[in-house]
Amino acid sequence: MSKSNELQVVLLGRPELPRLQDIFRDSFYEVEGLPASRMLADGRWMEADGLMPVDSPIDGSEIGYVQRASAPMIEEIVEKLDGHMEEIASIPPHKRAEMLEKVADLILEHSKILSDVLVTEAGKPMHEASGEVNAAAERLKLVYQDLGRLLEVAIPGGYGPGTESKRAVIIRVPVGVVAAITPFNYPLFSAVAKIGPALLAGDPVIFKPASNTPIIGALIARLFAEAGFSRFLAFVTGPGGSIGDAIVSHPLVKAITFTGSSQVGKRISRVAGLKKMHMELGGKAPALVLEDADLELAADRIAYGAYRLSGQRCDAISRVIVVKSVADRLVELLEEKRDEWKLGDPRDPSTKIGPLIDRKAAERVESLVADAIERGAELVGGGSRWNLYFQPTLLDDVPLTARISWEETFGPVIPIIKVEDEGEAVKISNESVYGLDSAVFTSSVERAWRLALAIEAGGVTVNDFPRHGLGLFPFGGVKDSGKGREGVGYSLDELTELKTMVFKL
Repeated sequence: MSKSNELQVVLLGRPELPRLQDIFRDSFYEVEGLPASRMLADGRWMEADGLMPVDSPIDGSEIGYVQRASAPMIEEIVEKLDGHMEEIASIPPHKRAEMLEKVADLILEHSKILSDVLVTEAGKPMHEASGEVNAAAERLKLVYQDLGRLLEVAIPGGYGPGTESKRAVIIRVPVGVVAAITPFNYPLFSAVAKIGPALLAGDPVIFKPASNTPIIGALIARLFAEAGFSRFLAFVTGPGGSIGDAIVSHPLVKAITFTGSSQVGKRISRVAGLKKMHMELGGKAPALVLEDADLELAADRIAYGAYRLSGQRCDAISRVIVVKSVADRLVELLEEKRDEWKLGDPRDPSTKIGPLIDRKAAERVESLVADAIERGAELVGGGSRWNLYFQPTLLDDVPLTARISWEETFGPVIPIIKVEDEGEAVKISNESVYGLDSAVFTSSVERAWRLALAIEAGGVTVNDFPRHGLGLFPFGGVKDSGKGREGVGYSLDELTELKTMVFKL
């Protein structure tokens, strides 16, 4: 379904990366007038044998280059990282925390360039980009709350026969080299949320960003290096398949923290074998709207949860399951809200929805909407695409036979699925292969509690859209949405090993 002749987005000229400041200059060099980032390994910035171009989703033009690493390079880089295990472990945890606080200060000091790169490289609206920069700094400043997870625990004996004269001390120890593989949608925050806890735990890290957004990865790697982590953090770029496989399958890589699609997450699990894994994968978050809900509140929160960042979030509301008695009114309110979400060039301060990340993503969203309409859904508003820009879209009466009822959307589309009662709503919600996030809108605390227990998801948010901010609440999913939890303190559980020491006294 192409309506490109009905939609045109006014662009504010050709996108360009901002001029790099002195702190970043040794991490880049110039190729054909565009910046090319180097990789970081063993404390030095290095180049590979080839380059990969980086395009801006704003208009598809090239904005820079990154290195194309090879599998043999990865082998050598991981071995050198593993050789620094004793060195990073010798730094007291509170000193590592101070170094991470320095990274946070550097992020704030260079917030303008980081924000501008997020807009240009990821297509984020300006307010979203600046919000991500601030959140990244704040996450690192919570590092002392993470430290609590490293406290030793003593267990006295005497609770069972034969233990009377024994005492145990339970400690958390570094797991070893950690692979941190980050997504395109929150490339800065995801990087600090994975790298920070690993370094705090005493784990060296090999960091590979998404191929769509590698330049912001180079910038944050430079700031970690500036704070004293240059020998303990490797930053590599290259094709996701070959380079990713070389990283996760390396025997010296002991843990993997990955955010991305369920398909790639399953591949990593097959290739990696028996390693510790944190997998934050795909989602199909439902919003269950019951007949006693505050519909104006529900419409406002659902629109925000579905359209924010063009719907390119694993926790985005991507289906609304509403009781029929209030469905028509909810649709009216959602259409009013849809008009508030301006689509346009992300460099325009008034823009609330920017481009999708690439053509494949845009065409996929378009095909999901077309399929729903062909199967009987009503297009209430939106539905048009121009290049990578897709209008905020509202679909009513979406049948369960439509792909968009079950497949992850990753686009600014709200499908309305009507049901008779809360029992049917929970049933449809739980039939999904995903179980990352969900929302419930009701005025009854009892019903909210009952549904929160019944819904199969890692998180249930009552009377708001799912969001995880700085990670104060643990974040993760069940079923095809992943394993493990990310968040303040919880990430350290995934990136350390428990060791039990028993003493007979």
